[in-house]
Amino acid sequence: MDDWTDEQYGRMARGGNAKWRDHLVESGGGGWDGGDDEGGRGGERGPRLREKVLAEYESSAARVYREALSFASKNRARRSYGSLAVSLSESFEPEAPMPAMRAVVEGVLSSLPQEPAPSFRDVLRLQAWPFAVSMLRSWRAKLMILAWGLLGASFAYSVHFREANHPGGKGKKNDGGRERMDGEVSVSLPSGANACSAFSLGILAVTAGIPYLMLCRVARKVARGLLDNRQDAFKSARNLLAERVAAGRAQRLRRCDVYYPPISRDEELRAKCGLIFFPGTLVDRAAYAPIMSRLSEYGILVCVANLEPYRVLVSLDNYPLRENVMHMLSDSVLLCTAGAWTVDEWAIGGHSMGGWAAITAVTNELSSTIRKVVLWGLLSYPDPGLYPWKRTLREVGTVDALVVNGSNDGIIGQLSSTKDEAHTSFRKRMPKNGNVNARRNRQEGLTSYITIDGGNHAGCAHYGPQNYPRPDGTRTITLEQQQRQTVEGTVDFLLGDGKED
Repeated sequence: MDDWTDEQYGRMARGGNAKWRDHLVESGGGGWDGGDDEGGRGGERGPRLREKVLAEYESSAARVYREALSFASKNRARRSYGSLAVSLSESFEPEAPMPAMRAVVEGVLSSLPQEPAPSFRDVLRLQAWPFAVSMLRSWRAKLMILAWGLLGASFAYSVHFREANHPGGKGKKNDGGRERMDGEVSVSLPSGANACSAFSLGILAVTAGIPYLMLCRVARKVARGLLDNRQDAFKSARNLLAERVAAGRAQRLRRCDVYYPPISRDEELRAKCGLIFFPGTLVDRAAYAPIMSRLSEYGILVCVANLEPYRVLVSLDNYPLRENVMHMLSDSVLLCTAGAWTVDEWAIGGHSMGGWAAITAVTNELSSTIRKVVLWGLLSYPDPGLYPWKRTLREVGTVDALVVNGSNDGIIGQLSSTKDEAHTSFRKRMPKNGNVNARRNRQEGLTSYITIDGGNHAGCAHYGPQNYPRPDGTRTITLEQQQRQTVEGTVDFLLGDGKED
């Protein structure tokens, strides 16, 4: 339409295209009627509208979108995304120099800026304080607080009782509580009563104040740790995400980043499985671009949740799980620029503490919708003080789970009091150990455990090294090897015998 003549504009306006006329009215250009001029441009309204249309068409955003569509159209036929026989870097390597594609990728990168870190005050108020308070919800903490309170109250009472029975005042007190001194009459309380009241109140204040000051110190330490240990994605991961977006294979939405399966021109948009995935604590969601791109090659539509700006879910009070999961599910299939997708079944998962969110979502509200849970870098069950859950996955009974960990992971299990206790409690609350694809009873949930020899915690994505909340182990295999094994195990769990060769 950018090269239309005035006569063509008028002809379209006067024609039977109701959608076009509605668009003109909504865009503020006004309508056309029989009283318009010969060109059908409606006086001054037509030129103004044409200028507006041209400005939008020639904008940088529209130019990047047109070039991306052109690139995807020209290269869809010659590229095969159905196999991972070659690495992702090779699958995106152009056969010939394409300056237009590089310009598109640079444009996409400029639209995917690094999110700024939140302020210390916001982290302290919205993340660190809920974490510190949650520490008081365990039965051990409650017993300690009760013992401390009883100790302080008993000490204050003993001081008050002793001073009340042995007042330290001078002179003789008459029946009206009046003390006569040097022939004058004055009214006063015994000096001992004043002292014991002030001292007892001081003891009670100290009893209450010390736990509060300790909570403040813990909260400030946690807030500083959350700000100083943010894990940004490797540059290669951000570049890959931009390439995927430019090629129409990924999309950044408000609630999540979506990685789409291969798109064929003559087939419907259909995914064998959809995976809602929560990132690990403080990890940039773009760090998962390489491994999620691999998963999408097998026909899995992946949604990586947006947890910015805090990159952590310390409390679910400000993050309703069911609402956000359902929004990610619907947005990913309905807001794709290529059209609406159909997903055969849905699963949910997470990395590290993101796995806590996945488990809680299923056990509390989504067990009838989601029947598979994928956990990477996790061997501890959600802390009920942070993630209140109504029942365990084993009690749900119909949910299968996959747990993938590296043998050199230095993080797993450290969110609970001891590593052994966390692992034991985790296995008791998860579905029974077994091969999901080889079972006979489909009504019984099972858990498949995979240990990647030489893998570590940060190897589940493109970031690192990780030293918070404690140092991660050293990976003795390549990042490519760890992620390839993770993808293979996840695909086998989600698709079973239906995965592509």
